[in-house]
Amino acid sequence: MTRASVRALLMLPLALVPPVFAQQPARVDDVSAYRRFLIYPHQQRAFAAMKAGDQATAIAEFTRARELAPRSVSTALDLAEAWRHFGQPARAEAVLAEQRRYTPGDQRVAAQPVARDCTRDPAAVCRMQRGYDALRAGELARAQAELDDAAFARSDAGVALQRALAQRAIYLGEPARADAAFAALQAAGQLQAAERGQWFALLLQRRKLDAASTLQEAHAELQVPLQQLAMAHALADAGEDAALLAYLTMHQPVFAREVQERQWLYLLAHVEARRPDLLTRYRVHFAANRTVQARLALPGALARDDRGAAQRALAQLPPGDFGEARFGLALRAGRFDEALRRAQTLVAKRDGARQLDALSYRLIDAGATAQGKQLLMQAYPFGDGDELHAEAMLARLALIAAAQPTQFDAADRARLRKPLGSARLRSAQVPLLASLGDCDGVRAVMGDFDPDYPADRWAALGHCLQQARPGLAEYAYAQASQRVPGGEYTRALAYQAYATQDYAAALGAWDRVDPAQMSAADRLAAATTAMAVGDRGAARRWLDRYDAGADGRRDDAYWWLRAQSADPADSATEEAALQQAIAQRPDAHYYARLAQVQRTRGEPARAAASLERASALAPQDAALAATLGYAWLQAGDPARARPAFERAHRLQPDDPGLTRQLMYLQLADGDRAQARVYAAQAIDQLDGRGGPAAQEGDAGDDRVERERFNLRRLHEDLGRRWRVLGDLAIGDSVSSAANAIAPGVSYRSYAQVEAQYRFDAPPGGDENTLAAYARVFAGSGAQGDWQPVHAPRLGVGVHWKPWRSQTIVFSAEQQLAIGRADGRRSDTLLRASGSWTGSERFSDDWHPEGRGWFAQNIYVDVARYLRARQSVATLDYQWGYHRKLPDAQTLEPFVRLQANGIERGHGQGFGHDLRAGLGVRWNFWYGESRYDAYAHRVRIGLEWQHAFTSYLRESNVVFLTVGGQW
Repeated sequence: MTRASVRALLMLPLALVPPVFAQQPARVDDVSAYRRFLIYPHQQRAFAAMKAGDQATAIAEFTRARELAPRSVSTALDLAEAWRHFGQPARAEAVLAEQRRYTPGDQRVAAQPVARDCTRDPAAVCRMQRGYDALRAGELARAQAELDDAAFARSDAGVALQRALAQRAIYLGEPARADAAFAALQAAGQLQAAERGQWFALLLQRRKLDAASTLQEAHAELQVPLQQLAMAHALADAGEDAALLAYLTMHQPVFAREVQERQWLYLLAHVEARRPDLLTRYRVHFAANRTVQARLALPGALARDDRGAAQRALAQLPPGDFGEARFGLALRAGRFDEALRRAQTLVAKRDGARQLDALSYRLIDAGATAQGKQLLMQAYPFGDGDELHAEAMLARLALIAAAQPTQFDAADRARLRKPLGSARLRSAQVPLLASLGDCDGVRAVMGDFDPDYPADRWAALGHCLQQARPGLAEYAYAQASQRVPGGEYTRALAYQAYATQDYAAALGAWDRVDPAQMSAADRLAAATTAMAVGDRGAARRWLDRYDAGADGRRDDAYWWLRAQSADPADSATEEAALQQAIAQRPDAHYYARLAQVQRTRGEPARAAASLERASALAPQDAALAATLGYAWLQAGDPARARPAFERAHRLQPDDPGLTRQLMYLQLADGDRAQARVYAAQAIDQLDGRGGPAAQEGDAGDDRVERERFNLRRLHEDLGRRWRVLGDLAIGDSVSSAANAIAPGVSYRSYAQVEAQYRFDAPPGGDENTLAAYARVFAGSGAQGDWQPVHAPRLGVGVHWKPWRSQTIVFSAEQQLAIGRADGRRSDTLLRASGSWTGSERFSDDWHPEGRGWFAQNIYVDVARYLRARQSVATLDYQWGYHRKLPDAQTLEPFVRLQANGIERGHGQGFGHDLRAGLGVRWNFWYGESRYDAYAHRVRIGLEWQHAFTSYLRESNVVFLTVGGQW
């Protein structure tokens, strides 16, 4: 054991001294309303941090609350519980040990678990703990047993326990044990000067010496008892008390008659005040005079507190006599249980209830609190019809409850909780129940809301309702304020109304509080209330009053209120106040508000820098980190936004907004792999934090289904490098229908297979910005064969999609003939195409929601053959309806309007074609997984077209189309 811990335990004897009674009933709450107002936000943040497993923030916030209320039991219990929650019971015990020094009798602290079980531990610290526990229980022998260990007795802790044992023995009236303890301290060389004085007084009390003076020589001739009696009477009649005392001291006459002996006893009683031993030592020969001697000796013995003499005198008297004297003797001797029995006997007599006041007071004054409480509880509810007497007794019980609430067991509390018959007596019950911390009892007693209750009772009810029924607590404080307006009750009303978020009522209460009774903290609270109402002008007026007082400090809380109350148009004043607050105490909330001001003033870079400082002060605040990320985005610096979003995502990995923001940032940076990881996380979050994916239609929410599909489509697209496309069309005659194989070329049939490879997008680019491709295509040839195998060609080129939000693709392709049977030469094709559906709702891709969907598409294609010097343009509009079939299939009836134009070159002129079409397609999607949308699609259709005008011979055509992508 360290010397520091021993020195701390040397203070324990102070805890063994009986507690004095409080002058007023104890408060139900151990902090003031203002202190609770200050520590409440810290407690809220601490509990939230504990729930989130954030040890640093929880301990810091609970510690800050304790600094604001350093002797509060509640702040100690909160901090100790936090230390235990995070696996550090030793630190929890240190907090509780400190609190026990402040509130040694508080049962909430005593009920807390300790860090070490000392029931059988032989260690010195446990011996000391067991010893002090025994002293508190009044078991001196058990405490002495711990000191029988010689090594422990010589230690600092043993000396401290020995010293405490001596003091406790004196208090419990065991002088012999105290004598032994002081002797042990002297033998150990540890007896202090003050203790030497105590020991000397103890020895003098135990070994009092006979110090009678030498008597003058008596008259030799007065040897007859009757003559001695006469001589003594003569001295008494002459008023010679000194001589009488000397004479009575020299003689012990033996009388022949009872009456003569009684007269001698009366003379001895006359000088009893100076020489009480003369009366008690006189040998009485007549039995009746023994009672007289006892009656004469008793008052003096009681007055001198000579308990032995008083007890001997009472032994000579009938048991029923001198009941009060016997009570007082037992009380002074520390025989409290006997004193209680004597008091109960006295109270049981006729008119004995009138003695209850005095007897209970004497018991309590002597330290017999438990016995005094028992005597009062036996007489409860004091139903003798005198309400004034009953009020006084209830007040006395309240004093006991305030000092030692553990004296009242469950049965006592149940009796006291039952409302008494009149409002006056119920009003007297309230302080008693409040002293016991029995808020349920206070609510039960005052449940009738009788208007006759005084203000302090309504205030007590308000204290008890603060947590369970805050609205009723506000009503109770309002009643107290009506009865005693402008003072502490109106102040309590203001604080409670604020706690219940009745800010208008709170501000009105502050306006009614007497300014002379308001502290600087009250004025600051009033300004805070005005801000809660949104009345900046009132807040500024309260802050001006705060400035006018001499007791107000301009700390960071003051400047924070100044900033909040500033005129919205005066951003410079608000920023200056925030800078003052930050200069005194950098706080994340201050920096966040400063950033808001700077952003409003059009300074996104400064706002982001302020949020950077705020986030550094609160690194575990996910919302703040996310706000910082958005600020950097607004400032045009996505590179600095991404770390902020990543930190926010680590703190709140289940936040879908953060996950998607990071996904978009990774897309913008060109990191397709990481963007795909975040897309998968977003899908998990949408499916319920990694649970199994919802089946189609189970969710019953079309928006969620669409959102899930879009994320899957993005995940699939990001994971795909290669894509293969195929198209086939076979008609009954030649048609100029737009096709992706050879723009502007008329075919009866055509087919192609294309393979694309997509490159990674550069930072800031589109995820599908550049792709290289190669394709093989062929058609029906000049003879119009239905088989698309003539004039095969190879095309190699690139697709470029420059805009993220538009489906516009520029292509450059080199075409080469495969074989030269048709005489065609190679050519270079430049092409621009675009496709628009109007919205995602009308897209041709799979729709997970509903039983089907309408689809439309506007397709524009412009192409130029460089060698052939031909230009081609196509405008095509399709509108159809996808009717869903089982297993991701749809049947799609559709209509088409199409315009084609071709500049054929070589003097052949311009040809144009305008036609309409009607058809139906079967579509089949497949390849879906948990994270990927349908990756593959096959379509088969039959279409009839009619040409209104055309450069071809046929105006009607029917053809079969087959296509797909893999």
